[in-house]
Order: sequence, then structure tokens, then C-alpha cells
Amino acid sequence: MKTSASLSESPSGSKAEGKGYKAVTGVEWRSLSLAGLGWMFESYDSFLLSLLLPTLAFQFGLSKAQLGVFTSITAAGQIIGGILFGYVSDRLGRVRTALLCIGIYSLFSGLLAFAPNEHWFAVIRFFGALGMGGTWTAGAALIAETWHASRRGKGGALMQMGLPIGAILAITISGIVSGVNDGLGGNGWRLLFLIGALPFFILFFVARKTPESPIWLERKHAKAQPTARKTTHDEKLNVRGLLTAFTFIFFLQYLYWGVFTWTPTFLIAVKHLDFVHSLKFVLSLQFGAIAGFLLFSAFVDRLGRRPMFIAYLLVGAAAVFGYIYSSSPLVLLVTIFFTGFSVNGIFAGAGPFLAEIIGNTASRGFLMGLAYNGGRLGGFIAPLVIGGLASTSGGFVLGLSTTIVAFVAAAVVVLFAPETRGKALS
Repeated sequence: MKTSASLSESPSGSKAEGKGYKAVTGVEWRSLSLAGLGWMFESYDSFLLSLLLPTLAFQFGLSKAQLGVFTSITAAGQIIGGILFGYVSDRLGRVRTALLCIGIYSLFSGLLAFAPNEHWFAVIRFFGALGMGGTWTAGAALIAETWHASRRGKGGALMQMGLPIGAILAITISGIVSGVNDGLGGNGWRLLFLIGALPFFILFFVARKTPESPIWLERKHAKAQPTARKTTHDEKLNVRGLLTAFTFIFFLQYLYWGVFTWTPTFLIAVKHLDFVHSLKFVLSLQFGAIAGFLLFSAFVDRLGRRPMFIAYLLVGAAAVFGYIYSSSPLVLLVTIFFTGFSVNGIFAGAGPFLAEIIGNTASRGFLMGLAYNGGRLGGFIAPLVIGGLASTSGGFVLGLSTTIVAFVAAAVVVLFAPETRGKALS
């Protein structure tokens, strides 16, 4: 792994401002390759569980409420891992930490293929989730510290595109395995998790070509100097910024995990679609997400963080309402597209926003991890709440309707947050 980067290409040394793709430097693209692909494979692993919930219910003889425990266990591991490895990344470096986390979730994803029962499945899933949480934290910090302030929002949005691409990868591979294996029962689901062990072997070579964050390297060099002094600017904790970031992510995680965890099951149990038919709607969700990320990346550095967040939250609330209560297949397809557009797309701004609102500190990785992964408590709660209400069709609808409240709450947080577009980081 490279440990240095040309200051002419770094945020601290570059004078080449620009929001277009032509202005993006080689160092910026390489940082995006590691962070984006690491996030994509993590998304494959996460979304695979959502797709396999009906299969796991049959294999292990579990209720919907018990299935929700698997997802909540994943969220719990991601919370702990994201905070822990955020701390590690401040000391070990963003690139090394990202690769370590990718190795952890790859190993334990592969081990899920050999889980003999639901108890072992839950334990293995938890340890794999530690790496999942850390992957986002290290990758988002790397992007925030490597991409120029004038296009940092674009870099963060492109990284987050790994989320829907990973989900589409999970859907595609699941469909292939299901077709070959005549369903996902038996060893079909085990093969899907075994495939999840491959990312480390792929991204090891990507990490070797990825330069370390120049800001992290400068801080490490300054710390090593005998005469180095800690400044008040570095040590002052921005409590308001941290709480704003945490609360915003809490509501985003609630609505994300609430919608995406239960969409396949909801389409089958309430909308009475067969699995193949429901995949059409789930794919609509993911292609909507890709459109959401692309639009966000195109305008976030021009219009600012707050206007984009508010617009996406309003579209999302309306789309989820239509998706839950619609009975028309065409309307359902359209509203699900815009659900993916907004629910996924709004995360495009999460990494840069957290780095900017937390501000300049030697503990940026830890604090970003604390805000983002602490906010995953919303993701821990949502599957349990909705799963607990989903014993009837009406209860299922009521449970998913709680995500609309989360949209409104997130919008209120954004209204009171400062605009951070173009903020310099050091």
C-alpha cells in the first residue's frame, strides 16, 4: 500500500478547483476505487440477508420477529465496528484500516455458509458486521480527506453508489444461484455467502495502489516532531456538530433499514407477488437508487448540502407513502423507484457532510464513526419494530409507515443544521 501522495493532487496542496469529472485527480480516483468497491461488496453482504430472510425462515423455522433479530444483530455489529475502526483508522491510517475491515467481513461472510443453526448464524453475522461498519468509516474519511473541497460532495456520492450496485449484484447472483439450484433452499443460500468471501482477495491489490490520506500523513508527521504542539483548534470538540450528525444519521438509518430490510417480504406477504415478480420491484428500487446518487453527485457541490437533503426527504416521504398504500402495479413500480431514489440517494451526502460538520480534528475517523455508526441505532430498532408489528398485513403496513415519521424528523434536523458546502478540512 502506498503511504504518500503528491501534494499537488491532495486537498491541502491542490489549487485545481473544479466540480467536473475532468478536474478529478488520479489520487482521488484511486481513493474512490478502494472506498467505493469496499462499500459495494459490503452492500452485497448486507442486502443478501434481506433477500434470504424468507429462505432462512424456512431453513431454521423462524418467525418474522425472530428474523428481525438477524438484521438487528448486523446493525449492532456495524455500530460497534464503525466506532472501533474509526478510532483505529486515526492511528493506523485510512487505507490499512479499510483493507483490514474488508478482510473481516469477507472472512465471516464465508463462514456463514457453514452455520449449522440460527444461533451460530447470529454469532458469525455479528463478527462480520464489525468489519462492515469499519469499512464505511475508513472509506468515507479517506474520500473526505483526499478529494478537493470543491468536489468533495461528488466523491462522497460516487462512493455511496456502491450501495445500490452491491444490492443489484446480490439480486443478480441470487437469481443465478436460484436458477441453477432450483431455489435458494438446501445449499443455495450457503453458496451465496461463500461468494461473499471473495472481496478481500480482489481489493487487496486495489489497496496496494491506493495512496494514504495526505491529511492523515501530515498529522502523523507533525505528531512525530518533538516540537509539535497540539492546538486548541485541533482539540476542541464540536459537540453541536457531532449531535446534529448523529441525530440526522439515526433517522436516515431507521428509514433505510426499515424499508430495505422488509421490502422483499412485504411484496410477497402483503402485495402477494411471487419472488421472481417481487425481484422486478426490488430492482426498480435499486435502479432508482443509482439515479438518486447520480443526481445528487451532479448538484450537491453546486446547490449545497441542505437543499439536496430537504428535496430528497420530501420525495422519499411521498414515495414511501405511495409504495405502502398503493394497489396498482404500475403505481407501485413508480413509487418504489422513487423510494430507492430518495432513501438510498440521500446517503450520497452522508460522508462529506459528517466530515464537514464535525470539523478539523485529529480524531476525525473516530468521530465520523461515532456519528454514523452510532446513528445505526436507528437501523437496529427499525427491523425489530416493523418485524414485531408484521404478524398481520395491517400491522405490516403500520410498521412500514413509521419510516414516514423518520423522513419528517430528518428534515427537521437538516433545517437547523448549518450549510457546509466547500468547507476546508485539515
